[in-house]
Amino acid sequence: MNRNQIAWWFWAVGTILIVLSWTNVVTNTIGWCGLGLGLFGSCLGWGLRPPANGPQPKGDDDANRRS
Repeated sequence: MNRNQIAWWFWAVGTILIVLSWTNVVTNTIGWCGLGLGLFGSCLGWGLRPPANGPQPKGDDDANRRS
């Protein structure tokens, strides 16, 4: 299971908890916890992207390439 799948599950469970709180199946506190789970899933899926090319080397190697 990759990170995006895990994020989707957090978001889906959070959404279900919010809807259940709207229909009075669970308490409002559980609904707020669902909001937190959904936001965590959204941040995990969209907000945490690694750099496209990875870290760039620095130091003597850069000076040697320019010569």
